[in-house]
Amino acid sequence: MAKYVLAADYTLMTDYRNVPLATFFSCIPTDYWQSRLVFRILADQPKLDAQGRPIRVPYGLRKVEASLVRAFGRDDVVIADPRDVNRYIDDETEVVGLHSMDPLGLGPVSMSFTMGGVLTPYTKAMFLELVKRVQRPNRKYKVVLGGPGAWHFDYRQEMQESLGIDHIVHGEVDHLVPEIFDRIVNDSAPPVMRFTNATAPTVDQIPKILGPTMHAMNEVMRGCGRGCEFCEVTLRRPRYFPFDYIGDEIAVNTKVGQPSIQLHSDDIFLYNLENWKTMEPNEDAVKDLFRFVMAQPGVSHCYPTHGTVSAAVTNPGLIRDISEIVHAGPDKWVGIQSGIETGSPALSRAVLHRKAAPFTAEEWPDLVVEGTQILNRNYWYPAFTIILGLPGETPADAWMTVDLRDRMEQIPNSHFITAPLTFVPIGV
Repeated sequence: MAKYVLAADYTLMTDYRNVPLATFFSCIPTDYWQSRLVFRILADQPKLDAQGRPIRVPYGLRKVEASLVRAFGRDDVVIADPRDVNRYIDDETEVVGLHSMDPLGLGPVSMSFTMGGVLTPYTKAMFLELVKRVQRPNRKYKVVLGGPGAWHFDYRQEMQESLGIDHIVHGEVDHLVPEIFDRIVNDSAPPVMRFTNATAPTVDQIPKILGPTMHAMNEVMRGCGRGCEFCEVTLRRPRYFPFDYIGDEIAVNTKVGQPSIQLHSDDIFLYNLENWKTMEPNEDAVKDLFRFVMAQPGVSHCYPTHGTVSAAVTNPGLIRDISEIVHAGPDKWVGIQSGIETGSPALSRAVLHRKAAPFTAEEWPDLVVEGTQILNRNYWYPAFTIILGLPGETPADAWMTVDLRDRMEQIPNSHFITAPLTFVPIGV
C-alpha cells in the first residue's frame, strides 16, 4: 500500500444529496432518534472509484495530496474511504494524515445545535470513530492532524494524547507538507507545529488539485481584510489565484460531470481588490472572474461561498451583472453565505470593524436590509449568520438584532435564512 494515507471523517465525505445548506446537518446531535433519521437520509454514501477510493474529497485534503504527490510520487499517497481506512494501512505506512473541520464539536454551528456541547454532534462522533479506526497496537506509523479544525485541540489539549494523535499542524502548509511529513517520519517534529503568515505560501507555491472536490469547490482567493475580531480568516494575507490556475482546477471537477462550480473565497467581492481604503469591489475583476468560470467547458452554473452585503449596497450593478453572467432567474438562484452577526451599530464598530466598509458601522443595520433587497431582486439567496454572545453584548444590543431581523422579514417577497450561532473566538 502507500506510505502516506490521508483521510477525513464521513461528515466531510458525503455530499448530502446535493441539498443546499444540508452540510450543516453534520452538526446535529446524535442523541435523538429524529436527528439520527435525518442524518441517515441526508448523508448519502461517498461515491467511490473502481479501487474503492473516494472520488470527491474535501478541497483542503486535495491540496495536501497534491503536495505529497509532487514530492514523493503517486504510488506513495492515497486518500482513503473513512469507512474502510484500515484497508490502506499496512507495514509500509509511515504517516496517516487526518483532515479536520469540527473534530471535537466546538465549532459555532455544532455548539449551537448541541446546547453548548451538552450533546454530541455527528462531526465529533464520526471524527472520533475515524481516529479509533486508524489506531493499532504497537503501531510504527505516526498519526498527524491538520485542517481548519486543528484549533479545537488548543482548548482540549489533553485529548491529543488520549486519542493517539502524535502531531497537530496549525496554519497554511500547502508547500511544506513534504517537509513536515519527513520530520514526522524522522522523529524530529514536535507534537504541535504552528505556521503563521510569515511562512504562508504564495500562489505559485500552492499546488493544483489532482482530483475532484466536494461540491466541486474551487478556490479563487485567500484572506479577507475586513478585520472581524472573532474570525481567523482575517489574519491571513490576501492572495488571488489567476484565471489559468482556476481554470485548470475547474477542469478537474468538470471531467467527472460536475457542472455547477462552487467558487470559494472569504469574500468574493474582494477578488483582486485594489482600493483597500474603501474596500469598494474591483468591479471589472469580479465580473471577469465569473465570465471566465462560466466560459469553461462543462460549466453550466457557478456560485460563491461567501460575500458581504456592504459590497452589494456599494455596487448594485455588480450583483445585477453577475446574475446575468451566471443566468440567474426565478428558477435558478445564486446562493451565498454572509455574516450579519449583530444589529447593533456599537457592536459592529467594536467587533466587525470594516465589515460595513465603505460605509460606517452606524449604517450597518440599514446596509443589511438594503443589501438583502438588492440580492433578492437579482435572484441571490443569502444564508445569514447571527452571533449570540459577542464580547460586550448587552440586552439592548440583542434587541437591536431582533429588530433588524424583524425589518428583514418585512421585505416584500424576501428570500433568505438566518442562523443564530454561538460566539466562538477563533481569531481573537
